[in-house]
Amino acid sequence: MQALHRLAIPLASLTALGLLASDLYLPAIPVMAAELGASIPSAQATMALFMAALALSQLAWGWAADRFGDRRTIMAGTALLGGGSLVCAMAPAIDAMLAGRLLQGLGAGAATVAVPALIRRRFNEADAVKALAMVAMAESTVPALGPVAGAAIVLYADWRTTFWLIAAMSLLLLPLVARIVGRAAQLPPAASHARRGYAPLLRNRRYLRYALSYAVMFGALLMYVASAPVLVTHTLGLGIEAFAILQMCGVLAFMVGASAAVRMVQRLGQLWLMRTGTLLQCLAGAGLMGMALAGLVGTRGLVALAVLAALFCAGLGLRGPATMGGALHAAGEDAGKGAGLLMFFAFACVAGATQLVAPFLHYGLLPLGGLLFAMVGASALLLPR
Repeated sequence: MQALHRLAIPLASLTALGLLASDLYLPAIPVMAAELGASIPSAQATMALFMAALALSQLAWGWAADRFGDRRTIMAGTALLGGGSLVCAMAPAIDAMLAGRLLQGLGAGAATVAVPALIRRRFNEADAVKALAMVAMAESTVPALGPVAGAAIVLYADWRTTFWLIAAMSLLLLPLVARIVGRAAQLPPAASHARRGYAPLLRNRRYLRYALSYAVMFGALLMYVASAPVLVTHTLGLGIEAFAILQMCGVLAFMVGASAAVRMVQRLGQLWLMRTGTLLQCLAGAGLMGMALAGLVGTRGLVALAVLAALFCAGLGLRGPATMGGALHAAGEDAGKGAGLLMFFAFACVAGATQLVAPFLHYGLLPLGGLLFAMVGASALLLPR
């Protein structure tokens, strides 16, 4: 267990840093746009470009992890993230800012692929689930704390400080991670495995079922998160601070679920975690539809929605690491490409689900609840028997 903690905690800091490059910056967008003389669409494009680069880089980093090894891939991505942050910190105009955000997104993508692959290669299946759950717990704090810290920076310092911080943290993490990952990393797979591309994974039915199950579940989560601000203000008739309450409830519940996964996977097994997590998420989807039909609004609606969000996120904490662990185990020696393809599927599901539900949000909670329930059901059916 000590070896697991020694590896998982520094790796969690890497993946959290990539997420922080997105969330810490959010409150600075209006101030940045004003200082650089950028239009609102151009300012928003700095977020869109980061996310597009993050998503599209997954397949490239997955191939790199299997071809050159996890350590080199992580180091290259962290250096690229730090370099992109420096470009953003010194950007004289919006064009340079967009270039820096592109580099940041590409760099952040390395950790989301190479960290799970390294965990898979380092540990047996049960311990890999534990390590993935620890990494996920660290990652879950960023959406809750990142925007708050970013707002404080904008209030008391210059918006460029957010990028100087990311650059400094990248620089500080490089030697630490190089030392720890260097001890843990095993030799990369044979070159023949890296050269054969993604075709074997696309023919691997067991891997595909796990990967698509994870992707649909991940898409359902971010579809809910992206829709929640509109639902809170327009459907429940509350202020945006109610969204912050929902975020905190979700993060805390996720951490409880992931912590339970760490303790229970050895005793109850991955299948139990996946089934129990899926049940909780189905209850959350059904509860959203029931809440819509009951017409709950205001404070009562917020309490009900917070309970349902907690149910869904606790289920994700239970089943998320186990599902990803199953996919990477099924990928075998192609763990790097397995992680890259899985995350590519996940980002595609996020984009598709968010766009699918957007036109129906003015109808209230019922469309969101229905689609959430359908996606969780599809995710459950995709799991290998």
